Amino acid sequence: MARILIGIHHLELGGCQLNALDMAITMRNRGHYVVIFATHFNEPGPVAELIQSAGLPLVLCHTYNVWPGLLSVRPSVVAHLTRVARDYRVDLVHTYEHALGLDAFYGPHLLLGLPLVYTIYSMSIPRWLPRYPEFVVGTQKLAEEATAFRQRRPVLIEPPVNTDIDAPDAVDPCDFRTAYGLTDETVVLTTVSRLEPSMKAEGIKRAIAAIRLLDDPRLRYVVVGDGPSFADIQDDAKKVNAVLGRTAVIMVGPMLDPRPAYAATDVALCMGGSALRAMAFAKPLIVLGICGFSKPFEPSTAEEFFADGFYGIGSGDTDPWPLAEQIRALAASNDLRIGLGTFSRQVVLNRFSLKTATDRLENVYTNALAQRSSPANRWIEVAWMASYWTAVKVLPKGLKNRIRKVLWGY
Repeated sequence: MARILIGIHHLELGGCQLNALDMAITMRNRGHYVVIFATHFNEPGPVAELIQSAGLPLVLCHTYNVWPGLLSVRPSVVAHLTRVARDYRVDLVHTYEHALGLDAFYGPHLLLGLPLVYTIYSMSIPRWLPRYPEFVVGTQKLAEEATAFRQRRPVLIEPPVNTDIDAPDAVDPCDFRTAYGLTDETVVLTTVSRLEPSMKAEGIKRAIAAIRLLDDPRLRYVVVGDGPSFADIQDDAKKVNAVLGRTAVIMVGPMLDPRPAYAATDVALCMGGSALRAMAFAKPLIVLGICGFSKPFEPSTAEEFFADGFYGIGSGDTDPWPLAEQIRALAASNDLRIGLGTFSRQVVLNRFSLKTATDRLENVYTNALAQRSSPANRWIEVAWMASYWTAVKVLPKGLKNRIRKVLWGY
């Protein structure tokens, strides 16, 4: 059994952090020793409480903005990670998202020679990341794209769902529905998400606009989550409620355990890991993205989401009418909602279970432990990364393109 240091980039509620915790707990239950390392800017965040409740050791590292030096590495985080890896005598470091992955590369990997695994569940992969460590991505499309510029093919591990605790009969939704005045006649639309401007706010604000267009007194749109866009989204919600003369949009705020919200839902408007959790509760799903993207998850669209992930980038037209029509169709038919919900649950059981994901990750760890890199190889990779970073960030565009073709062939 291995001693594993798992690095989480922050401890706010979010799909990546919760996926990392689920995997860490399962690895611990399989006999591995697991310690969690996490960075934070102000207070640690609610995921810290979940980690401690699970009985996992947690080491916190307070940090500020990314240091503007070589490859945006944070020296204080590098030093802290290295010290923790040495003190806990870990065999392997596994980080989530690219900033902490770089810190781990320049720390425990470069200085101590520890094998490194990193997972990126965002929708793009920086090309200046180290090329040879074991690398996990969340969609088939990203795995194929990254194969072209990595020394080893990335491993596809789609965001997992704990189908035992995320299940239709796992929690009773009655208290949640009662607390927010959701009657049996109400059709509840729900988004559970970290509320941030870059990937989430536009889709949620478009959903609020769709509620205004539909002006259907049966509909309630429930938004669960917190983040930097909360006030902006709440302002939209207040305006729509005022125009409609009723509470059509409900801002719940963060929930440490959002399962009652999922269970109370009739139609999920979600993305990423939250979309999969809603599906595990046998809920019909409309996937929200950015730039006007929204699309129901159904048999005819499933392969698209399997390839690209439960997200999307639209044409840039943010007119809420297409989303409003998708909501209208599901709100109008209870039979349609039940059928698509049953389909969603079966897809999660077949493809996105936590057991399947953990089996794959354990194989990744085994491969990483078997492939120790020499000091020379590690320093060669440092030189490559520095040259690539310089080409990307410093050189004029024309010269940058010529060098890229010569050195990297594209």
